[in-house]
Amino acid sequence: MYASQKTINEEVNLKKKVFFILSSLTSGGSERVFWNLAQGFNKDKFDVTIVILDSTVNCFSMDLDHVRFIDLKTKKASKSFFALYNLLKKEEPYAVFSTTDHINILVSLVGRFLKIPVLIARASNIPHEQRLFEGFKSRFYELFASASYRGYKQIVCQSEEMKQSLIETYHVNQELIRVIANPVLQTNKIKQVKAPDKIYRLLVVARFALEKGLERLVDIMANLPENYYLDFVGTGILKEQIKAKIKDLQLDHRLKILGEIKNIHEVMVQHDLMVLSSYTEGFPNVVLEALTVGLPVVTFKVSGIPGLIIDGFNGYVLGQDDLQGFGQKIIKACTQDQWNPTAIRQHVYQKCALDKISAQYEELIS
Repeated sequence: MYASQKTINEEVNLKKKVFFILSSLTSGGSERVFWNLAQGFNKDKFDVTIVILDSTVNCFSMDLDHVRFIDLKTKKASKSFFALYNLLKKEEPYAVFSTTDHINILVSLVGRFLKIPVLIARASNIPHEQRLFEGFKSRFYELFASASYRGYKQIVCQSEEMKQSLIETYHVNQELIRVIANPVLQTNKIKQVKAPDKIYRLLVVARFALEKGLERLVDIMANLPENYYLDFVGTGILKEQIKAKIKDLQLDHRLKILGEIKNIHEVMVQHDLMVLSSYTEGFPNVVLEALTVGLPVVTFKVSGIPGLIIDGFNGYVLGQDDLQGFGQKIIKACTQDQWNPTAIRQHVYQKCALDKISAQYEELIS
């Protein structure tokens, strides 16, 4: 018994400790990426832990095989320095991954006082585009982001657009940047090809925030025929404003706000089309999720989209100012095109399957 336990302990000690740091497990894209990666890492080589600052609201399970969760209960990054410092000093992880500006800054500061072999930051937005929507907040982060990135061994971004923005805005050394797409988990849900219908159901999944362009999506819907319906999934500070606009335009009989939903794949397969109205994105995870169930997407051009959407194969991409064209493509996608859900799914798995993306992340610390 003792010899057997000793062997197990030796095997555990040979594994490299990997920590993923998040502010929470709410329904954001960065949260989903690290939650997926924690499952995708090779557990024979890595001992994986997800550290969160606040577990009050969780949209993702904390019961994953061979993944440990630690809740610092500090709520905010600004109050988390000593708690995170003490944890990392005690645990001595080999590699620490962070994501989003405020967590990247926090981990970089903590890392300056500890000997962590590998610190890797994941960028989550296009810095120069965020200036348009976050004002002072964006400029505040810019003051610290450039300095904080210097503390990282490598920086992961999801598109060439993001890479160039990091170089130009934060003056990041381009030799440190790796472009890696976001991963998707496989799902057994897939959209069924159905007979022509008189009702077309559209879906948008997004925070109710200015950069998501939901107000202009309401305007687009106002110019579509009465048999086009739209469901909003998400929440945010502009929710009541969007709700009021829908009511003012007398569209509340066909535009519905569903709030946050956990079973997103089940909801997606009940719709005919995903729409993305954002002005800016780092890498739209919701598009990945839609494609995995074979749901086509009509979207404005944002970062990450050119590598995902092929016009006429799995959706359409419109220029940012082309609201009229956006509406026309919605109608075309619903009434004229014959989509192949299986082919759409296979295409996105070839690019972004969890095992492929996890392997690329593992290479960063091998």
